Amino acid sequence: MMLLAVSLFLLLVSSSLGAPLSGPLMRTRNKLLLISFDGFRWDYDRDVDTPNLDAMALDGVKATYVTPPFLTITSPVHFTLLTGRYIENHGVIHNMWFNTTTQEKKQYYMAQFVDEYWDNGSLPIWITAQRQGLKTGSLHFPGTAATYQGEKVQVSQVEARFYDHSNETEWRMNIDKVVGTWFAEQDLDFVSLYFGEPDETGHEYGPDTPERREMVKQVDRTVGYIRTAVQKHGLTDHLNIIITADHGMSTVLKKGLVNEIILSKIPGFSFRDIKFHLIDYGPTGLMLPKEGMLDKVYNALKGGHPNLRVYKKEDMPERLHYSKHPRLLPLILMADPGYVINGLFPVQSSKGEHGYDNQVMDMKPFFRAVGPDFHKNLLVGPFETVSVYPLMCHLLGITPEIHDGSLDDTRHMLVSSKGTGTDEETQDSVRANVFIALAAVAGFLVVVGMVVTAHSTYKRRKDSVKSKEDIFDDKKETSTQTSF
Repeated sequence: MMLLAVSLFLLLVSSSLGAPLSGPLMRTRNKLLLISFDGFRWDYDRDVDTPNLDAMALDGVKATYVTPPFLTITSPVHFTLLTGRYIENHGVIHNMWFNTTTQEKKQYYMAQFVDEYWDNGSLPIWITAQRQGLKTGSLHFPGTAATYQGEKVQVSQVEARFYDHSNETEWRMNIDKVVGTWFAEQDLDFVSLYFGEPDETGHEYGPDTPERREMVKQVDRTVGYIRTAVQKHGLTDHLNIIITADHGMSTVLKKGLVNEIILSKIPGFSFRDIKFHLIDYGPTGLMLPKEGMLDKVYNALKGGHPNLRVYKKEDMPERLHYSKHPRLLPLILMADPGYVINGLFPVQSSKGEHGYDNQVMDMKPFFRAVGPDFHKNLLVGPFETVSVYPLMCHLLGITPEIHDGSLDDTRHMLVSSKGTGTDEETQDSVRANVFIALAAVAGFLVVVGMVVTAHSTYKRRKDSVKSKEDIFDDKKETSTQTSF
């Protein structure tokens, strides 16, 4: 009986493990295109006619806005999109690479080629996807030029040193390359594509200007061109598209309108007490005071200007996730919206700026998604851009690296019948099926046990009755013999 139970147990478990699963294993993987329009604020489509973005929203998903991580500047936020990690966790803490010992600094473009700055333990989605059998590409996306644990994105294009990020003709050539060549001909599974506008226009003219509105129209025309190219190459039913940005833009308040922040004018503060600093790069700053000067510098700057906030690294608000990485310097300076931090004297000429607290509405980017795995005509509430990464891994059917986002933030955007899922979710499904099988087997064994017990009890009683009958017969026989 026990041999029969064990045999049935093994049969049920093997049947459960071998049974086809509903969901992840049954789906056909679609391709994915991630597009970033740098500096496209969440509300830029409100004062401009944007028929192509509107059509995309009707055909897919639109978020009211999304919240980027702090620090709200280009390289750090784009690397969060690629890794799903807050900036303090992935370590690309600024647009600039720097060395506090040699005093060396590299501006945004040259910092793209410093491998050790990007390759700091967090893998971008290109590398993760490649290691799981997919083919990936990236065009102009921040981080593309770097090597990660000895690997680079398989197909790539890095912009030239003085590339014109506003050239619409170049935009269309890049789209033709990505859609027509990389996806249609080379059969890539994932591509990230970057456009440097409307960021540059927002910096030069300000976010509330006719020039910015004209650039948004150019972005909208480009969205239309992208979708036409996708249709032309027969990819509409096989390609998901996510379009978002790294941050928004805010108007800079100039002298004559406000009391500008000039650190050299703050009583008690002196640059002679500073060993290294990143100042004059927008509304934030990093400082390394000389040995023994930390408290002196901190106390001088704290309260030194009504629109300047100064934090010791360990005292940064937890919600900003910008304190724990060793690359962050001991003092972090933050200006209020509209203000920039100047060192010796004002040198910043931008009329628009970003880098402010990520809770400031001007810092929020836009978000659109369309494709076979997304619902149509769906407006969703805000979420953090750190959660774009698990969404992309889910769409590609790959197991993500450790990340700080959550698929629960975006799962409602997806068409449930498509059954997209990662290997991790597939394993969960397998475990669930095994659990159900084990529960069934356990119930079966209980029933078997009851039957075995009942049978044993019956047998013992039967044997007992038989024994008594045998004794009675023996006595009867003995009695008869005595009589004779």
